[in-house]
Amino acid sequence: MHKNLDQYQFWTGYDHLQKTIKSTAKNEIHLAALAGSLSEDTETQLLKNSDGIPMVSLTGRKDQNQNWSMRWYEVEPKQYDYYANVTYTPKSWEEKDIYAVERKIIHKLKGFQPKDFFTWLNEFALVVNDHNAYQDLKSNSKNLQFLCSVMYCHVTETAEWHTLEFTINETTKAKFPGFYQRSGSRLEKSKLNITIWDKTNPSHKLKISNLGKTLIFHFPVNPPKDYFLSPKEIHFMGDIEIRSYGITLKIENLEYRLKTILEKDSDTLHGNFLRIGKKEINGNFFYVIPQGFVNFFIPGNMDEYFDDFFTLLIHGTQGRGGSQIHAKFQKTKQGQVNTITTYNEIKRKKFSLFGNDDSQKASNDFDFFAAWEESMLGDLK
Repeated sequence: MHKNLDQYQFWTGYDHLQKTIKSTAKNEIHLAALAGSLSEDTETQLLKNSDGIPMVSLTGRKDQNQNWSMRWYEVEPKQYDYYANVTYTPKSWEEKDIYAVERKIIHKLKGFQPKDFFTWLNEFALVVNDHNAYQDLKSNSKNLQFLCSVMYCHVTETAEWHTLEFTINETTKAKFPGFYQRSGSRLEKSKLNITIWDKTNPSHKLKISNLGKTLIFHFPVNPPKDYFLSPKEIHFMGDIEIRSYGITLKIENLEYRLKTILEKDSDTLHGNFLRIGKKEINGNFFYVIPQGFVNFFIPGNMDEYFDDFFTLLIHGTQGRGGSQIHAKFQKTKQGQVNTITTYNEIKRKKFSLFGNDDSQKASNDFDFFAAWEESMLGDLK
């Protein structure tokens, strides 16, 4: 693990960009829409394009001092350093109202590509496998020092795995109450078991799980020297259980594929969901109200609602497939151009097992992640 000024400049620029976007946003609805989230209740907050489709756009330019100026809804921008455009096309599917969501983001920050992440992952796994090297890293890494100052950190070893555990606790609550309330409660209501591997090198694998508010990362004992250095096709297989309001949602074998093309001057990513094994929902809402009665209070029958959710996520209904991402990080003579496009379909009427009160707003996590980003940047400079 070593310093890297180019990556430091990239992530410093990215951090500054995100903070500028947040500070210039008209409201949280525009921020959520920029990230791909909208419902029919908030649709009227957006403008419509010439085809009458709800949309949001944002253009950014940097001055000589690297300060950003942002403009929402700029018409046909020519020169820019950041551009985002998101459209929400209303569609009907089996008499159900959905949006086909298309996002395109272009930014010209330079100094980091996906291959750099895999290099870091390789180095980190090798360090975790060496007790003394990990202790040295822990004593020098501002990233690990920050995490272990706001959570309980623990390392264990089995015959197959080194495990790094991070527990959200009372210290977290005291320092970042919003993060504790939102992310901590969501983690406590969930049970995750995610396995990640490179199809071309099956021994290159990683697991992420949780036990209540403890998030656990499993790294292999004695990983190969080329562990995840140049993956071609990464698969994610997840078993997920969410318990909330007396309802239990169980998902088994939800599989996602990320194809990577890592070249000298460009990195390309293509990601999409492949399949789901088993899903079921049962229990009594608020522990006492029968599920059939709950169906009056959410958008349609509960089983049907989640069946529809996974159909949209995995398969899609408009002939374009389910949720997908395509990204290209291209070095140029002038610097770097990074283009990210996504497509997914979502229901216009929303329901969340985690609730929709103020405690569940994404903004509650901001202070924690801002502090964490600062500590990660400290490791690069």
